Amino acid sequence: MSQSKKIIILGGGFGGIYTALELERRFRAEESVEITLVNQDNFLLFTPMLHEIAASDLDPTDIVNPIHKLLKKTKFFCGSVDAVDIAKKTVTVSHGAEYHSHVLSYDQLVLALGSVTHFFGLPGLAENALTMKSLGDAMHLRNQMISMLEEADFECCKSLRGKLLTFVVAGGGFAGVETVAAINDFLRGVLPFYSNLKPSDLRVILAHSGEVVLPELDSTLGRYAGTLLQERGVEIKFKSKVTSFENHSVTFSDGSACEACTVVWTAGNAPNPLLQQIQCDKDRGRIAVDENLAVRGAPGVWALGDCATIPDGNGGCYPPTAQHSIREAVTLAHNIAADMRGEKPRPFRFRTLGQLASLGHRSGVAQIFGFRFSGFWAWWLWRTVYLMKLPRFEKRFRVALNWTLDVLFAKDNVQLPVTRASVLRVPMSIKHAQGDAVS
Repeated sequence: MSQSKKIIILGGGFGGIYTALELERRFRAEESVEITLVNQDNFLLFTPMLHEIAASDLDPTDIVNPIHKLLKKTKFFCGSVDAVDIAKKTVTVSHGAEYHSHVLSYDQLVLALGSVTHFFGLPGLAENALTMKSLGDAMHLRNQMISMLEEADFECCKSLRGKLLTFVVAGGGFAGVETVAAINDFLRGVLPFYSNLKPSDLRVILAHSGEVVLPELDSTLGRYAGTLLQERGVEIKFKSKVTSFENHSVTFSDGSACEACTVVWTAGNAPNPLLQQIQCDKDRGRIAVDENLAVRGAPGVWALGDCATIPDGNGGCYPPTAQHSIREAVTLAHNIAADMRGEKPRPFRFRTLGQLASLGHRSGVAQIFGFRFSGFWAWWLWRTVYLMKLPRFEKRFRVALNWTLDVLFAKDNVQLPVTRASVLRVPMSIKHAQGDAVS
């Protein structure tokens, strides 16, 4: 093996974590190989179940796995990536409240920085809309829904109650459809606890630019999903986009508008802004890699997942999904080991196994190995597949238990505040007076 011993992985999503796991397996007995993973959060978030946190089907800790428990050999740096210098083979990272900085050198670098929400510069959305990318996003959405219900329950003005109880989701892909289904399920499930509200007061809107939701699936499944959501009270605005959200007013590209306090944006992603400063080939902002997942023109640098454009061998590129990232990680780890040992790398090749979407209320759609499923069995497949994919038995057990209890009990409409409790601050004059009295 060559003298290249230090491997740094930037990003703790599926691509980064599974690359580290595979590298640990390959270099288990080689103490000279040092693997370091850098991520802002100290956990792996299982994003396919994110909407279930918003819908109160699962607890927030059910879908996160501590990185310290997942990785045994890898060193973990909990902080942010500030700069990457490919020429000097260094990464600048920082952590703590004072952003204490460190410069880490590497021999092999893995870029797994993922993507960020893109609002396309539309008025008011970046400032006012909610997103569904993180655990905090899901908890914020849940708190927002409950807050709107609590306020509307004692709001006598009909016009004000209308905007409080109007919820708009922008984007009819997987994230948007699963989010709007979760919102609709949760609101209608807890509504009986609010005596002054009735189902007709609720307005849940999905804005989708296409003619059929879930365009990633067969159109038959997309039409089924759209029809089912509409039957459950979701208003779908086809061939329409959210164009602005200001002063509680939502406008759509079809010229219509509505008053709402809550807009959830799932209609766009962009490469991590950090990629712009990295001096290497890019494709529409993403890192351009070859079929071996190696960054072109940058020896020892690799990329995968949402932040990379990966050729599929047929003139296209692989989609940025979790199932692809996990398989990319295995190939990437193999190629890093091959590069360090002077062996030949292997190209990444993978055929999508299938795609699934939950529609809430024990129904879903699925397309697996070309076969289509809908309704209860698709929902059952969704839960079964993702339960098996969830890392660690402890988390799978907790999720299975909560899903079982969900059949027996109603949803909890409890807000989860993350602010500190109020404290009583005694003025200095009173403190001095008390001190004088004691003396």
